[in-house]
Order: sequence, then C-alpha cells, then structure tokens
Amino acid sequence: MLVALSSLHDGGVHAFQSAFNRQVPLLNADAGTPPTTRRPWTSCLPAASDEDVVDDVSTTAGTIEMDASLLRETPALEPDDISFVQSLYNSCNGNAKAMETELVANLSNMHPRLVVALQIAADELEWKKQEVVSDEAFENQMIKVGTSLQSILNNQLKSGRELLEKLLNSGELRKLDSMISKAAKDGQLDMSFFSVLSMNMRDAAADGGAVSPTLAQGEGQPEVTGEDGQPQVGATRSSILQHIYTRCQEELEKNVAPGMGLLNKLLRTEISSIRTNQLQHYLGPQRTSITNPEGETIELPGTDKPLVSHGEFTDALESVVSQIRTLEASGGTDKLSATNLVESIRQIAIEARGVLVASYGEESIIVNEFQKDLQPVFRPGS
Repeated sequence: MLVALSSLHDGGVHAFQSAFNRQVPLLNADAGTPPTTRRPWTSCLPAASDEDVVDDVSTTAGTIEMDASLLRETPALEPDDISFVQSLYNSCNGNAKAMETELVANLSNMHPRLVVALQIAADELEWKKQEVVSDEAFENQMIKVGTSLQSILNNQLKSGRELLEKLLNSGELRKLDSMISKAAKDGQLDMSFFSVLSMNMRDAAADGGAVSPTLAQGEGQPEVTGEDGQPQVGATRSSILQHIYTRCQEELEKNVAPGMGLLNKLLRTEISSIRTNQLQHYLGPQRTSITNPEGETIELPGTDKPLVSHGEFTDALESVVSQIRTLEASGGTDKLSATNLVESIRQIAIEARGVLVASYGEESIIVNEFQKDLQPVFRPGS
C-alpha cells in the first residue's frame, strides 16, 4: 500500500498519487527526448514513452497492459469548461505562447475533467464529443489549447526527470538527503517529479537486484570487501529509489496539515502493526506522567490532547476520498483503481476507530463522534 501524497488543486501534499502512478508504464529520466502523448490518467501529468527512462527498458507485458488501461472514456464538458476554453483562446488570439502563460496561471483551478479532455483533444487532434457547442471552431480551440497544455505538462515532466537524475548522481546518502531538503524548499517535489520517481521504482522492482551505478559504493570511494574477501554488493537501484521516495514524503509532510500528513504516513506504511502504533501515537491521548524504575511518578508537561485532532484526521480522509471520486468521474482513472484506493483508506479508518476504542472506550463520545463524521465519507455512492 505504497502511496504518495498529492492534492490535486488545494496545494496540499500528494495524498494518493503514487497509488495511480505505479499502475502506468515507466518513465525514463533522459531529459533529451520529449515524451510522447497518450491518453492521460490524471489531471496534471502527461504520459511518457518507453524512451524516457533513467535506464533503457524494453516494453513488457505490464506496460502493454497499462497502456490499455489508459484508454479512458472521453469526459463530457460542462458549460463552464466550454466557456473557459473559448475565453482563453479568444483573449490570446490563438497565440500558443500566450495561451501557455494563461494556462500556467489557471492550471491549479482547472477541473480534472477539462484537463483530461484537453489532453485527449491534443493527442487525437480532434474533438467529437457532443457538447452544447459542437462545431469546427470549438474543435480547433480544444486542439490548440490542449496542445499548449501538453507543452506545459511535458516541460514539468522534463524538470522532474532532471531532478531525479541529479538525485541519483549525488554520490552518497548525506548529500542526497541535503539535495532532497533543498528541492522541497524550492517547490520541486511536485506531481511530475513523483510520477517520474514512482515509474522508475516500478522499473527497478522489475529489474530485481540491479546495483545502482551511482550510489552503490559512494562517489570516489574504494571498493569495500567482505570478510571472505568478496566485494560487498552496493545499494540496489530499487533501495535507493525507495529511500528517495521516503525522504521526499517526509519533507512534504512537514508542510501540510497534521491530518493530511498523518494520512500520507499511514498510506505509505504497509505493515498493519506499524500503522496501529502510528495511529496510537498521533490519535491517542498523550502521556502526562511516567513511572521511573524506583516506582516514582513523574509528571510531564503538556496535556493528554492527541498530536493530531480527530476532526483534522477525518477531514483529511474526506478530502482525499472526494478527490479520488472527482478524478474517477472526470475519466482520469478507472473505477477499479479508484475503488482499491478508497478501500485502502477505509481500512485505515477502521484501524483508527479500533485505536480510539482501545484508548477511550466503545461507548465514548469521542468514538461516537468519529464514527458519525466518517459515515458520509464512505457511504455508497459518495
């Protein structure tokens, strides 16, 4: 249940993106080759060809399967979407550079439905969906605006590949951690970067125990031998990418709401017993006293208030589930992927309730309020 956090439009950390990222084919970090366009799965990421990788990889049955899964149903536009496209095109007189500037300024406010539709129009060079406006002029506007949007997203993806390449070439872990901290402060750990990272993690997992050529033994370090005189195997590419992923998530969690940060931490923790400990630490009452070996009770400063309020946590659950449903409705992902991720979040909610019951009691007000707040989140059809 490895999941990176990503809010689509509210500026929060990435709360569910890797779950979708790891279901699409691998990207290459070769910044020199522009990615080919194909039907998108999310609102902010272009797809990339198999030529765009850190290490060359051949097309596999998995990538073919994922290519097929990217064929989404074309979303129907709302009147506001149509008005936005027409206004943008007319205000810029169809100038590509001017439209790119306007799109960059408005990208965070665009509905995933519209972003998906524009990418499809640019990819297929046509727009045949029957909307309120259905003529050649609007079709041309969709294609032109969509092409400008693809250019923006491809540039973002290129920067993500370049950043990952720099991290992989850092040479040793302390320098790597420092570079990740700086990238987080500079706002470079965006959705495009996580797309590149997650896809390369998928590639590394398929490669098995391939040793990293850059971080295996450290930059400028001599070969280390084991007790029997045999060279020790350096860090694998998979383990290095996993470390980069974890460190990036830790940096992002520092700058988000406590509830969203906790949800992100739980989603990327695969072992249920560890998740239970995390839930107990953040949602359970804090200790106000300890007993030393001599049996004396020592009072601790502070209160028993939980580190993350239960309301903030339920708000985070509701927000992420809502975004997943929005992405699914827009045609940005398939129903199975969305359902699986919502089920993972529901399982976390169940575990959280269990921790609250153990801490406060089955019939406590806290548990009853927590259950009441979660009812609309996971109600069928929500």
